Amino acid sequence: MIVTVGITSGFQREVRTKVTGAGGHLQITSIGQTDPKETPRVAIAQSFYPSLDSVPGVKHIQVFATRPGIIETGEEIEGVVLKGVGKDHDWSFLRQHLKAGTVPAIGDTANPIDLLLSSYLADRLRITVNDTITVYLIKGHDDIRPRKFRVCGLYETGIEQLDHQLVLVDIGHLQRFAQWGLKAEILVHDTVSTEGISIEGLAFGGDRIYTYDWPGTALHGNGPHWIRTRRDTTITLVIGDKDDTIVDTAWVEIAVGRTVPRSGYATTNEVTLRHGGSGGSHVKYTGGFEVILDRFEDLSAMDDLIYRDHLDIRLRSLSVRQRFPEIFAWLELLDTNVIVIIVLMIVVAIINMTSALLIIILERTPMIGVLKALGSSDGSIRRIFLIDAAYILGIGILLGDLLGIGLCLIQQHFSIVTLPVESYYVDAVPVDIELLPILWLNLGTLVICVLTLILPSMLVSRVAPAKAIRFA
Repeated sequence: MIVTVGITSGFQREVRTKVTGAGGHLQITSIGQTDPKETPRVAIAQSFYPSLDSVPGVKHIQVFATRPGIIETGEEIEGVVLKGVGKDHDWSFLRQHLKAGTVPAIGDTANPIDLLLSSYLADRLRITVNDTITVYLIKGHDDIRPRKFRVCGLYETGIEQLDHQLVLVDIGHLQRFAQWGLKAEILVHDTVSTEGISIEGLAFGGDRIYTYDWPGTALHGNGPHWIRTRRDTTITLVIGDKDDTIVDTAWVEIAVGRTVPRSGYATTNEVTLRHGGSGGSHVKYTGGFEVILDRFEDLSAMDDLIYRDHLDIRLRSLSVRQRFPEIFAWLELLDTNVIVIIVLMIVVAIINMTSALLIIILERTPMIGVLKALGSSDGSIRRIFLIDAAYILGIGILLGDLLGIGLCLIQQHFSIVTLPVESYYVDAVPVDIELLPILWLNLGTLVICVLTLILPSMLVSRVAPAKAIRFA
């Protein structure tokens, strides 16, 4: 029973750790998400981010985004799901399961195209660490664009749903490709004219139904517009769209020299220009948020609390149980197996102890007759035999503890019994030894067996003193 409980608890813990380590206990995404492989945009500026990790029970919150893609090498092609992660990503789980290389350096300009791949995909595609591969990002039905990436590391979790398709990259690649935000630019034409300087507003991304705002000026629309000035001037452009995408800003500084004639305006060849801007509002969007909890046991309660108290009507939370229902259904089935095994073992113990008690009573029949002749009641004699049975049970339980805990410790430290990782998600039988379940097993077995021995102990009342003493 100890080995059964230890293996089952260890197995459930190990598998739960793997499925939550790669995607968090909860995922907060747009309520309009229809494809589990592609996350619609969600504004990063939320009331719960990043302060949610201050809520008791929440360990960490991080941004993420997913999008389908295709990896192509010289000879092979494979469909994958690209997962973009940010600088706040917790790499502790994947570092534990690295087989080669390192995790991507998110935000590091020295390694902007790092990609983390599973060992399974690397074997299928016949690539290794530091190889450069082409990844085709898919948007809609007909927009497919290639991107070059360098394989910085290989991982292996043993979870087929992850190893067979999940690829990790910097979230910036997905933000730019999906064009979740807007990008504003100001084009200064090189036309030389006494009318001034010709500028035009350019916009990219969003829903392509743009609005052009030139604060502090009377300009409207994208232009071209003539800027007539004899002094230093800064022109600012703010781009918006019909879908209420977060706006983006661009500006151009016009530095006028002393050579500008008083009768005319500064022209393109008479000024110094400096461009700048916000860099695009795509960085203000993400695909969702992953929430890591302190305890898996709090999953349901924390899911309800976060959804009720922190999310607006445009967002939803998805627990790891909902993302991997088949895995958790299998883990729950293991609990049924444990119950069946424990019941069978207790039944065996009851049968053995009943047989032992009956034999003891039959061997001690003369003693029972003597005790009855001296005035002992049936109840007091039965208590003697029940105490003796409990003593035998106690010795057996202690020996069982030593054997069961010993076997568990050997497996825990030396992993003698191995498993095929592709079938069981782990490469060795995991064992989780906890004091409380062992105490409950000991106490429960002792109490149940002693209670069931009350009935066979009633054989004492059928012993007649005169007949028992006669054969003494």
